[in-house]
Amino acid sequence: MLEPGFNEEFLEFESKVHQVMKLLEDISVANKKEGEEVKKPEKDIYQDLNENNFIVTTREIGTSINKKKATPASADIKRTPQGAIEMDKFTFMQQLEQDADERHKGFKERERIAQNFRALGNEAYRKANYEKAINMYTKAIDHIKDSPILYNNRALSYIKLKNFKRAIMDCDYVLNKLEDKNLRAWLYRSAAYKRLGDETNFENSVKLAHKNNPKKGAIIDEFIEKVKLEGI
Repeated sequence: MLEPGFNEEFLEFESKVHQVMKLLEDISVANKKEGEEVKKPEKDIYQDLNENNFIVTTREIGTSINKKKATPASADIKRTPQGAIEMDKFTFMQQLEQDADERHKGFKERERIAQNFRALGNEAYRKANYEKAINMYTKAIDHIKDSPILYNNRALSYIKLKNFKRAIMDCDYVLNKLEDKNLRAWLYRSAAYKRLGDETNFENSVKLAHKNNPKKGAIIDEFIEKVKLEGI
């Protein structure tokens, strides 16, 4: 039995409202499920990549994936900080200067030793100890290989020992490798050929001595006259 204040029409209306709300809720759920089933999965842009196609070129709307541009290997150089490059240059130049300084010091030391041997050789020559002189000059040459004086001094010592061919070898080394106009080398060469009896090369050496030293004619003539008369 209904309570006072209620009537059947009101209850019937309430029941209909509840049914409508339930229906709307069911429709909403159904639409949501249908949308999930219909929605296609997002394409994986990496699924077709392989070792021959390794650059992503696909750009999907609404995504943050852009085309990837290939960069040359030289781009790595551009990424190197400028400061590092400048430091490398500085280090390289510093190393060059250090090497040059060490080479200079080494040369000066070799020169000092060579001068000592040369002095010993000169002393031995003055004492007519020509073999010792040759030995000292040779030791000096081992330290300084581009000194015409050392070769000329040794050539003169060879002449004193009548080893004329060895003297010519030293003279030729000076003229061919060090100084092509060296007067002492031309004169000692002419003297050695004279002692060997090779007049052709003797005359040729005298001629070239004059040609390469036109202002030293008097010295050349005086030396050659001495060679002809008494030797050296």
